[in-house]
Amino acid sequence: MRPLQVTALLAFTFGCDPRAPREGAPRAEANLGASASPSPSSDKPSFEKPRAHAFPADRCGDCHGMLHAEWKTSAHARARHAPLYVAMRDRSKSPVCEVCHAPLAGLTDPAARAVDEGVTCEACHAIRDVGQDAAEPRYTFDLEGNRKFGPYCDAKDNYFHKVGCAPAFRDARVCGGCHAFSMPLADGKSLPIITEFTEWRASSFAVSGTACQECHMPAEVTHAATGTERKVRVAHHGFMGEKGELVRKALGIVASAADHAGKIAVSVVLKNEGAGHAVPSGVAGRQVAVRVQALDDKGQTQAREERTLGRVLVDEAGREVPFYLARAEKSDDRIAPGEARTFAFELDAPQSGSLVIEVVWRSASPALSEALGVPAEERSMGKIEIPFGGKRSGKGREHLPKTVVVRP
Repeated sequence: MRPLQVTALLAFTFGCDPRAPREGAPRAEANLGASASPSPSSDKPSFEKPRAHAFPADRCGDCHGMLHAEWKTSAHARARHAPLYVAMRDRSKSPVCEVCHAPLAGLTDPAARAVDEGVTCEACHAIRDVGQDAAEPRYTFDLEGNRKFGPYCDAKDNYFHKVGCAPAFRDARVCGGCHAFSMPLADGKSLPIITEFTEWRASSFAVSGTACQECHMPAEVTHAATGTERKVRVAHHGFMGEKGELVRKALGIVASAADHAGKIAVSVVLKNEGAGHAVPSGVAGRQVAVRVQALDDKGQTQAREERTLGRVLVDEAGREVPFYLARAEKSDDRIAPGEARTFAFELDAPQSGSLVIEVVWRSASPALSEALGVPAEERSMGKIEIPFGGKRSGKGREHLPKTVVVRP
């Protein structure tokens, strides 16, 4: 019997849009052998061939404990149950999003525990190959042979599973299958929703051969599994760098403060020095916020301002909406690889104290968060403190001007 082969177009050009034509959905082509369909003259029951088995992540963790622990902290592990995703999936009333958020659902028993784990171990390590079309990478899965694929072509089969060589695991295309996503519009055009793979292809990172994995899965020399004799370069499976620090490595920050006619003039320059895609990346609606506060010596706020950048999608009335309701892009002021963005503030702070300048990644804009009824997640991308003196007639403030540079 030939192995189960499922080829899915995951960088699909239809989205979680209830109006998307179903004939455009990914096709699953499974070689399951001939099922014994009864003829009209047969009185014997027939049964479909059972689907291939997928192991849950904790079973993989029995031998790959370190990798399992890293994966549990990742967005891949939360792919099917993250509150924002669940809200968008349920409101869109379309199962299409599950192709990437629960890829095993079409490959094995939908009730299997591994299916509910989202982008789990088997979802990636059952990928035998990735198609050559860089714009729309296609995955070929093989679950039936209990062969786990990876980038090592000299690994040996073991008592629990066979080992397959898949060099595509070192190629950015293996990420591009899900990290490139567009939605069709009524006029026949398509609206890009998730764009980081496309952005990477246009960046200097792609030109230099720096694949997604080199940043998102930094390798260390260690044992790939319990009991293995030799050490190899094993990729980190948290997908945001070690200890999730990749979000802090994307942007360089230069903050300057000076007295300006009794007020404090603040300039914040953000430069995308560490990412091979625009910042913020991911689904449209994510934001980077720049917050500046002037605190007094007791820590009380004297003044506060905030600026944001991101990509905004709107409906026919020009209102910011979740992507499945969007019909156009209103704006995109994200920071492309190598580019910079400058923010200017002017704060009235009579008393001495300190400026607190923080750059924050936000999972959704306030408008989207309110529409979906889900609080946005925030992570700090960098923080700077600059002391300043109180207002002085005819003189500048003590400690100013001052510039602080934070490298990614």
